[in-house]
Order: sequence, then C-alpha cells, then structure tokens
Amino acid sequence: MDAFAQAEVTPKVDQRALADGRLELSFEWPLSDKRVPLRAIYPDSYPHLRPLIYLTDSSFFPKRHRSPLDGNLCLLGRDTRQWLSSWTVPELLRKQLQSALEGGPDEDPQGEPAEVWWNLASGPDSYCLIDSSWSLLQAKAPGRLKLAYVARFDDKSGDCSGPVFLAAVKTVLDVDGNEVASWNGPMPSALQGEGVREMDIPWERRDKELLPTPLINDQSIGSGELLKRRANPALGFNFESSSKRGQLVAFLYPTETQFRRDGESWLFVLAWGKRDAFYPGKKSASQLTPTVVRTLRAGRDDLISRAPAISGLAERSVALIGTGAIGAPLAIESARNGIGELRLMDFDVVEPGNTIRWPLGSSAWGRLKNQALADFIAREYPATKVSFITHCLGAFTSNTDMGDLSVLEEILAGVDLIIDGTASFGATSLIHDQARSRSLPLVVLYASPSVAGGVVSLFMPGSGCPVCLEWAWQDEPNLISAPPGMFDEAELIQPPGCAERTFSGTFFDLQELSLQAMRVVAGFFAKRHRLSSSFVYTLAFQGENGIRVPNWRENRLAPHPLCSCQK
Repeated sequence: MDAFAQAEVTPKVDQRALADGRLELSFEWPLSDKRVPLRAIYPDSYPHLRPLIYLTDSSFFPKRHRSPLDGNLCLLGRDTRQWLSSWTVPELLRKQLQSALEGGPDEDPQGEPAEVWWNLASGPDSYCLIDSSWSLLQAKAPGRLKLAYVARFDDKSGDCSGPVFLAAVKTVLDVDGNEVASWNGPMPSALQGEGVREMDIPWERRDKELLPTPLINDQSIGSGELLKRRANPALGFNFESSSKRGQLVAFLYPTETQFRRDGESWLFVLAWGKRDAFYPGKKSASQLTPTVVRTLRAGRDDLISRAPAISGLAERSVALIGTGAIGAPLAIESARNGIGELRLMDFDVVEPGNTIRWPLGSSAWGRLKNQALADFIAREYPATKVSFITHCLGAFTSNTDMGDLSVLEEILAGVDLIIDGTASFGATSLIHDQARSRSLPLVVLYASPSVAGGVVSLFMPGSGCPVCLEWAWQDEPNLISAPPGMFDEAELIQPPGCAERTFSGTFFDLQELSLQAMRVVAGFFAKRHRLSSSFVYTLAFQGENGIRVPNWRENRLAPHPLCSCQK
C-alpha cells in the first residue's frame, strides 16, 4: 500500500474478498496520457509467487499479452524466476506494462497462439488432432475435412456430464474437392480399432484471427455465434450409446504460432443436444449447446519439436534382446524418443516381484515381458513400429520352434543397431558374433551383481569387442577398470519361488544404465558416419551418508592384440 501511495494511486480494496482471506485491489494506473483500469489479485503464496493483474476494460489494451477470456495480463513469462519477491505491484507495472503494450526490449519473447485461449476454455477429455506442417491459408475455401473420430457421453452417477469427442483430421479438401493436406502422423490408440468412425465436416477460412469473447459476457465464449445458421441434421452424428446428437464445424484462421512468427490454426466447434435441437425452426426445439473441442498438434514434426536432436531416430530400426530391468526401460525410452522400428526378444514372464524394478506395474503380472512392453508401446507411442519374438537363447525348447541362429536371423534382418540387455556373457558373445558378421554396431549394458556400478558399451565393427573389454580390465586396470562389485556374486539373491539367483538393486539405480544407453543410441545415430571406435561407459556409485551419486567414466576401447576378434 505504501508503494501505491508513492505512485499516487489509491486502490480500492474488495472487502468481500478480504473477508475470505484474499486481497483484491481495483485501481487506475497512469500510463502516458491515459489511466488504465486494472485489478490485482494477490495469491496467498505472495510474495513467493506473483500477483495476477487483470485489465478490466479491453479498449485500453491490444490483443497481445492479454487473455481474451478474463483480461489477465502477461506482464512476465510463465517462468517464476522472472518474478522477484521484493517487487510490489506498482514496481511490476512500472517495469513491464509499457513493454507489454508496445513490444519493448523487456517484452517476453513468447508467441501467443490463439488456440491456447480456446483450449483453456475447452473440456479436458476431447480433442481434434492437426499437423503443424500444413499450410492452408491460401487453399480454396470453404471445403471439407475427413475425420476419424469416436464420440460418447461421460455418465457419472447417472448424470450426463458432457460429450467426449476424440478425432484426427485425416484429409483436407478444398472447395473443388481436391486434397490439399493429409495426415502423416501416428494415430493414437484411441482412434484405432473397433468403434472408430469416419465422417466429413465443413470447414471455413477466416481472414482474421479468431479469439474467444470474455467468459464474463458469454458463457459459450463466442462459439455459439460461430455456429449460427449452421445447424444441419443431415451433417450430424450420434453419440455412442446415447440419444443425443452432435455436429462439428471447423474454422481455419491466421495466428501467431511462435514469437513474431505468423502461421495458422484450427478451431473446432461442437454443437450437441437432443435431435430436435437441430431443427431451430420448430417451436418445441430444445436447446443446442455449443462447446469447443481442444486443438492438439500431433504431426511427426510436432512430436519431436521439443527435442530436435532426436529427429533422425524416426528413420532407424533397433533390435533389443533382453527386456528385463535394464532392457525394458530402454525399450520405452527408445519409443518415447521416436525410434522408427523396435524389435523385442525375450522369453520371461512378469512376476509380481519383478515390478519393483520393471517399468510396468500390476497390469503386466503373468504376461510375457516382451508382449506386455510391445502392447504398451503400441498404445502409448504409436509412431514406433514395434514387434516381438518369444525365444530363449540356448534353450532346447522354444515358443518359436526355431533354433537360436534362425531366430537371430529374423530379428536382426535389416536393423541399424543391436542392443543386448541380457546381462549374460554367453549370450553377449553370441550376439556380438552375429553383429560382427553383419557389420552392425552393438550396444551392451549390464549392472554389477550388487548394482554398485555397471557398464554401457558401444562396440563398433572392426574395433574393440566384449572380450577386448575383459582383456583391458585385466591388462590396463588403471585405464579401464571394471565397475565396482562386477565379480562379487555373493551379492546375488534368490527370491522365494524363483528358479535362479538374481542381482539385488533398485530400479532408480538400474535406470542410470538404461538412460545412458539411450544417450549412446541417440548419439550414435547422430554421428554414425563419424564413429569407428568402440567406447565403454563405466558407472560407479559414490557418495556419503547413504545417498548414492552416479559417476560415469568414458574410455575408448581399442582392439586387444590377444583377442580372437583380431584373427
């Protein structure tokens, strides 16, 4: 209040809000020759977090840096570090209001796509997918969109809570019926299989940016106005297991997609109600309810836009043998980072005790590890083509009725990289033999029995191999040493009901190996034409007071003169 007095501004305190324990101030702030009407709301976390400043008269402010829904001003970026707890509201306004008005040097370099405001006003359970790579503002309009969709009503305790509408734009047609854009991204699991329908809907182009009207004046945020005179029973659809009907209309409009970069966006307005609501000429027609369907960008480039360094993974294929405690997280990381194709091989079943250090929980109990992983990846990361083979290397019986070499021939054919997560030296020797005969790089990862450390290795054709690494441990321990506890099998344990001993360790420690292996895979594909040497990354946990700290060491691995790989 002292800061306001020094600025010669007298704010009015909202006494009702104050009685509820919240401070709200209304005032007019001097700016050049104007007095801007504002409202400040202090959160109970003030001054750790900033007050919210609202413009109460939109005629005083341009469209940038102002929410069209409630007038909230974007004086600072969302990063809380931009707010100093020593500031007052008058100081914040002195420093930022002019820049927000005129785009000065202190303006936060953040774009303001209009779809953000529409999405804030939409329900959380519905969406329509578009692709940012489309450029359609010059297309002949109006036209039609071909959608894949599912539509149902959420019913909670017998009361309809509203529509759930999920869709993806598969094709954009112009006014002449010509295809001007098509979907090239992955289709989410919700829009695959039974229950998914297709329909055509109309789309229109607007020459100016579409923004919602303030909530205080229009509870349908302007979507009702956009739907006027467009209700057409012939163009609608029925909601699954419901008597209600819906109709969708799409609008293409220009908007700022990134800071000072113009682009385009889509607005999808859904009207729903009883069937007679679509006949507005009838006197007895019931109410038609308009709502906004959230616009989500899900093209291939959209999925990697936050991590452009992994863009090359989409064209690569990987075979992963061994989907245990370190292989399974690596499989999920590979799919999360957009690997084009992933082939999995294992034979083991998920037991309840496994899930303490396995990435999937009780829903996977009793299932084959590779199949449970493949189903999860197909559902959650549809951009990755995933397959699996159930086989135990070295076993005389197999679900595949194939020998080891035949199975390896099938899973390794045409891949760009092999990953060995078996943590078995005999299996590693066999897999490296196959990698070497195909001139393929091999990533091997395993932990020491006590998980005091571990190894992630990249073995390149013609360079050091797994046996060369063991020679190096013996001959050059000062240069390349084995991870702590590597040969201490006394740390192995046998859980009740398990047929063999296993290492003891936690998932959060083992995951260090999986994540480092993902870095190695991504780095290899980024520099594959410039890599010829093998590398070894050795993990040793350190630390005091019971808090373990991972420490990594990198070594180049040259071929050992006594190793058979040189013969």
